Amino acid sequence: MKRFLSSLILAFFILGHGTLQGHALAPEELVTKLAADMTSVIRNDPALQTGNVPKLSAVAEQTLGMRFDFERITRSAAGRNWNKASAEEKAEMIKQFGKLLIRTYAGAISNLKDLDVRVKGSRVNAPDKDVTVRTEMVGRPQPVAIDYSLGKVGSDWKFYDVTVEGVSLISAYRDEFTAIIGASGVSGLIEQLKAKNAK
Repeated sequence: MKRFLSSLILAFFILGHGTLQGHALAPEELVTKLAADMTSVIRNDPALQTGNVPKLSAVAEQTLGMRFDFERITRSAAGRNWNKASAEEKAEMIKQFGKLLIRTYAGAISNLKDLDVRVKGSRVNAPDKDVTVRTEMVGRPQPVAIDYSLGKVGSDWKFYDVTVEGVSLISAYRDEFTAIIGASGVSGLIEQLKAKNAK
């Protein structure tokens, strides 16, 4: 699980950066551009490569909020338990889970200096609404197969899941969330997320 989550962290961060100008890009073009932009930023900033924590955290916060659909990610990770939460609890889950993802990803940015993404194609799940882009992360002894799921939010495509070697981010967290909520309710999950963010 640790190796899987590490790959997820790198996968999300390698696509988290970049401000796109002009017309909206198709999902494959978006993934290609964001991958190139992010690796360029890392390779040209020694502070990011050497683990400057404040700068890593700033990059994480700036890039992730813009590129990922945290509400959809949190709702999907909560699964059937989402409907057990009040409106206030849902908002707090999204807030705390987003913070946790950002904190986790911030520690992985410096590892991207030696990695690249190779786009291999895409699958349309729902025309103009949902697409999966297939890629490989290269730069390690064995390429890592990574599928990015994107949904249309307004005029933008946003990431809502990533699957590494057949295992998805949402599935990994859903198992954990289900166990916590089963033992201590939605409020217990929120408290655990808060506790992790306070460390």
